[in-house]
Amino acid sequence: MRRLIATSLLGVLAACSSSPAASPTAAGPLAAPPSSEASLGPSPTIPAASPSIPPSIAPVATIAIGTLDVYPPGAAVEVAVKELNLRTKPSTSAKRVTLLSRGDVLVISPNDNISFGFGPVSKNGFTWYPVMLTEYRNGTLPPLPVSPTAPVNRTGPPLSGWVAANDGETPYLAPLAPRCPAVVDLENVQGMLAAERLACFGAPITLAGTYGCPGCGGVYVGTFKPLWLAVPQEFDFLSVNPAARIGPLAVRFAPGGPARPAAGTRVSVVVHVDDSRSTKCTMVDGAGTTATTVDKRTAVLYCRERLVVEQVQTMGPDPSFPPF
Repeated sequence: MRRLIATSLLGVLAACSSSPAASPTAAGPLAAPPSSEASLGPSPTIPAASPSIPPSIAPVATIAIGTLDVYPPGAAVEVAVKELNLRTKPSTSAKRVTLLSRGDVLVISPNDNISFGFGPVSKNGFTWYPVMLTEYRNGTLPPLPVSPTAPVNRTGPPLSGWVAANDGETPYLAPLAPRCPAVVDLENVQGMLAAERLACFGAPITLAGTYGCPGCGGVYVGTFKPLWLAVPQEFDFLSVNPAARIGPLAVRFAPGGPARPAAGTRVSVVVHVDDSRSTKCTMVDGAGTTATTVDKRTAVLYCRERLVVEQVQTMGPDPSFPPF
């Protein structure tokens, strides 16, 4: 199981301040994530799924995420300037983690159950986002079912930090097109980034796998409303082969919706993104003096990306499911 990574990054202040972008090369309008004329809010209704739980068909086109002025959590972007600083905190005085180059592929945090913080944050005249550095370059993503955040030549979690996305006029990042799968199954969907699922699935989809997470538990510190949809912590995993790996894809069960099946049960579930209750999502990360209110736009997008269960069909126990 992939472990949730702490959302607060310790930073060391540098001795002097410097610009986040070493040499932006072009001026122009602020780059926005993939968008359409739709509004930020989710669709008011969710198409009803058939009681027989039909198999999913491949999405024929990318649907509207909405007109956005923030990057969605789990969006893939590339560095659009010659050089860009990755820093420990959203500040020009924060220690530099590394120097990024044009074409380096980043993923906006959080993505599913991996988090290094929430953006955007405005400081020093720049708009900052926490990101994960992938091992991909030249603005390219791996073909599905490979996840861009999965290790290729590294071990451990991806390198992470904060980057300036723009200075109000010049964009330093450029969004990458979502990868919509030709075959909609658990293996492909779990390899997608969270923002890609929101972009690709305009109707409910059906996924088959093994439900549950043996020994999972823990508490995420913060205030998240509604809790079942907004908390950035996952326990309801679906697995292709639980003997090899639990998850990494998780679903959400709404109050009053279908009941959770027993852990270790083979299931077929109908799920949807863009739940209508997402518009009410709010998030406060942490508590006390370290508490940070997450930008409302990001909180809503995070909730819109969650896979909410509509129907569950059980198909018996999976003998390969690990014991508790």
